[in-house]
Amino acid sequence: MGSLFAFVTWHREHGMLPDILPVLAQLTAFFPTYAEISGGAAVTAMDPGLIAEHVELLNERDADLASFFCAVLFEYMHFLRDTGRWSGTDESHRVLHDVLYHGILNEEFSPAGWPRTRAASGRQASPKSA
Repeated sequence: MGSLFAFVTWHREHGMLPDILPVLAQLTAFFPTYAEISGGAAVTAMDPGLIAEHVELLNERDADLASFFCAVLFEYMHFLRDTGRWSGTDESHRVLHDVLYHGILNEEFSPAGWPRTRAASGRQASPKSA
């Protein structure tokens, strides 16, 4: 949760979304979901394939929510990179950027070369959180 405090400070100067409260609500709801779908992987190195699957599931339920979720995560991934907290590869950051950019626009995007493991396990996005 310490990174959320730093994110609030970063958001004041660099954030794109006007209201921090819904942004924080999305992030705090998403972090446990990501831990579940990723097998406990660090959110500081998000898997673009898993995020793409999650966005597709959200988009099937609610395109506006999916777009907002992508905007929130887009902002958060830039925070991670700008503050040296991103622990993934440059390539995964680039691909995640593309996934979220297309998700904001409600466009389908499947990152080439990134496994889509969750669909095979039959898990679905949590209805209460993005």
